[in-house]
Amino acid sequence: MPPETAVPSASEPRAPRSGPVVRPLGPEDHARQWRLHALSFGEDLSSPPDPGTEPEGAVRYGALGDDGDLLGAVTLLPREHWWGGRRVVAADVTDVAVQPEARGAGVATSLLRALLEGARERGAAVSALFPTVAGLYRRAGWEVTGTLTTVEVPTHALARSGAAPGLTTRTGGAADLPAVAALYEREARARSGMLVRPAPGTDRLPEGVDGLTLVEDGDRLVAAASWHRGRGYGREAVFTVRDVVADTPAAARTLLGVLAGWAPVARNLHLRLLRGDAVATALPVELARVVDRKVVMHRVVDLEQAMAQRGWPQPLSGSVVVELQDDLAPWNTGTWELSVSGGRGRAERTDAAPVVRLTPSGLAALYAGSVTALGAVRTAGAEVLGDDEDAALGALDVLAGGDLVEVLDYF
Repeated sequence: MPPETAVPSASEPRAPRSGPVVRPLGPEDHARQWRLHALSFGEDLSSPPDPGTEPEGAVRYGALGDDGDLLGAVTLLPREHWWGGRRVVAADVTDVAVQPEARGAGVATSLLRALLEGARERGAAVSALFPTVAGLYRRAGWEVTGTLTTVEVPTHALARSGAAPGLTTRTGGAADLPAVAALYEREARARSGMLVRPAPGTDRLPEGVDGLTLVEDGDRLVAAASWHRGRGYGREAVFTVRDVVADTPAAARTLLGVLAGWAPVARNLHLRLLRGDAVATALPVELARVVDRKVVMHRVVDLEQAMAQRGWPQPLSGSVVVELQDDLAPWNTGTWELSVSGGRGRAERTDAAPVVRLTPSGLAALYAGSVTALGAVRTAGAEVLGDDEDAALGALDVLAGGDLVEVLDYF
């Protein structure tokens, strides 16, 4: 379908080819949507949140049966992600829930189709989610692209060194949150798929955060950890670091040295870890144990916008002609020339012969950098067309210039 072809408005009820009617949910649907959510995710049915407490700009879609019963629901979260140093408009997916009696009848697929249409109308280029059933989302065009990893380290194993020369440590407060946010952004913008966080308030620490430890070089913040003390002080006590970021190895060692002081009363330290950052290099990783690993999946919502909005490696240059069939986002279907040059990308429709056929999930994996061109072929995300496989894979490598996705935020 050409990009200028109209698609149904997300503000109007729509009837998929088969299945329920899907429409945005309003305040009048809050109670039954909450009940469906609570049943699906095992939450307390007696304590629904007040209407209007959902994240700003969130859009909830519901699938209704012939009798008006709510068969399923999904929530679109309008966000932005960092990709290659640039901000990319995103529509993240959460709270996917379907009544047990309606499962297996295409309700979730109908909801995701409506969400993608609404996401495109709002200018989204990509989408992310944390799956409970990866196969469902893979068939809908999302693909596993990275992880959110929490590790446990014995607190006593951290080196209790003093501050590195020129660095000082202090207790932080709500007034320091903008500086902490800027520190996070310096790390996040250099990676793939990290969330662009909203500007923090300065009136109080975020919910669930008991304290903030800062490391400064003069008046410049170079490391920070927000943490939750946890309960007790015995063998099983856990000290949870909500966020930890450092600009340099010296700043990371200084920060971890402060956290080591909790060893007598909190023997276990939990923190979310990024591969190859300053904090990871300062940890005794040989003693680290993964206590939780969630996979994150991504999807291309709008191919033209996805190629244009993200940043690409400056040395990367080339183009490839691909064929794409995208049933849930038909505006992406067709033959495209995808090109990268000078740190910018572009997608243009073409009549040239494609050298590769991509699935939406294969496109997502290549776009995110979670597979090589050969890996995409081996996982059935890409199919070489024609006899010259080496040339086709060489051309497809122009899309494989990303980095493995690792994130710090769960939704």
